Amino acid sequence: MRPYLWSPWRTASADPSRLAVAAGPDTCTFGELTARADALGRGLRARGVPDGSVLSTDIPTGPRFFALALAALAHGYGLFPVEADLLRSSAGHRLTADMRVALHVTDDPAATADSLALPCPVTGDESLVLAGAARPPAPGPAVAAGYLAFATSGTTGEPQAVPRVRPRRPYRGVAVAERYAAGPGEGPHLMANASYHLGTLGPALYALQAGSAVIVQRDWSPALFTALADRHAVASTMLSPDLLVDVVTAGRAPAVPLRAVFHGGAACPPGVKRAAIALLGPVLHEYYGTSRSILTEISTQDWLGRPGSVGRALPGIDLVIDRDGTALPAGEPGEITAHLRAVDREGGDDAVLRTGDVGFLDAEGYLFVIGRAGNGGAQTNALLEHVVRALPDVTDVVVVDGPGPVCHVETRTPDRSPVLARAIGEAIAGRSLPVPRIVLYPSGALPRTASGKIRRAALAADGAAASRRPS
Repeated sequence: MRPYLWSPWRTASADPSRLAVAAGPDTCTFGELTARADALGRGLRARGVPDGSVLSTDIPTGPRFFALALAALAHGYGLFPVEADLLRSSAGHRLTADMRVALHVTDDPAATADSLALPCPVTGDESLVLAGAARPPAPGPAVAAGYLAFATSGTTGEPQAVPRVRPRRPYRGVAVAERYAAGPGEGPHLMANASYHLGTLGPALYALQAGSAVIVQRDWSPALFTALADRHAVASTMLSPDLLVDVVTAGRAPAVPLRAVFHGGAACPPGVKRAAIALLGPVLHEYYGTSRSILTEISTQDWLGRPGSVGRALPGIDLVIDRDGTALPAGEPGEITAHLRAVDREGGDDAVLRTGDVGFLDAEGYLFVIGRAGNGGAQTNALLEHVVRALPDVTDVVVVDGPGPVCHVETRTPDRSPVLARAIGEAIAGRSLPVPRIVLYPSGALPRTASGKIRRAALAADGAAASRRPS
């Protein structure tokens, strides 16, 4: 089936009572969702917020959040979702200032205004809805579509704001592709990780625009994941690698087979992915990108032919492996750079996006990501991680520098730690890599961001503090 264009407003017109979003007891239909989105858009205009302005929000993912997201897309605003804890941290003021936020929209304006010192006014989404309801719909000139912008996850330091490009055309929805298992005739998408991140929020927002309901799982457990998938006959979901490990370890698939399981945001050990395919079926879609743009995608079938790959570049994107400004041939590791489509570039920005990751392309253009780039030591650490990640029973790994490199390894079989430790030592020795100190943990024990990535900076800080303690 060829892709076709669809939007929530088309779903609302065809079936206004169709479930749109459910987050526990908070639910709304497509008719209610789009009516609220339009009221929010008119409320922003009534308040005098200029076209194209950036809004920030800490409204939890659910009906009110998705209404605001659709209002931004259809009425021409940028939306910068910021986790409540991050907003209240020392980075919150800097992030909203760097993103040039004109207005912060929240579900509790009194508490937010009292507890934060943001460089912008604060308002409640309900007050915008009331202002919009008092302003009757009126035809006007079509405005360019809005967009969502994100912050980096902050695994290696402080999170950074990542501005995005505003589309040139009015909002028209999304191109619905059959392989993503979303659309007016499909079951819901289960948002198992309720965080603000391109990797977790992107598939949910796509499914909603395509005509599928979104079920938000705010409290994670593999048992609740399976229960929600069965209760709602879910068609698609997104699982970050740490959640994929939990589902594989629990060993129970939904009774109604999932049609698409997206995963990305961090490297997935091949052993974990094979176990996930065996449990859930050949329905995994892996993607790779940054907070600015998705760059590659790979299906289960392609991955089984090239285990460890994250796929080929999406149409219009050209991937280049770079070392000191020189493009490298197939098989040579270097920094992953992407020549972006014009639609993904800032007005005067360079067309080349430096990802900060190390990887290589094979002869057919399939990308393999090794780890984070940096100085020579950082790239050696990335190679260490790549080697260890490929071993059986490894569910995640991070190498950080201390007095010497320390290899933090999560495993599904902590009772077999001596066997795994020997296997790690043999794999490292066979590749002439430096021998790190190896620390083993059960799966899920290391500190993580809201999007499921290991907090490298926290581990490095802990190691530095330990090295300063008297023995």
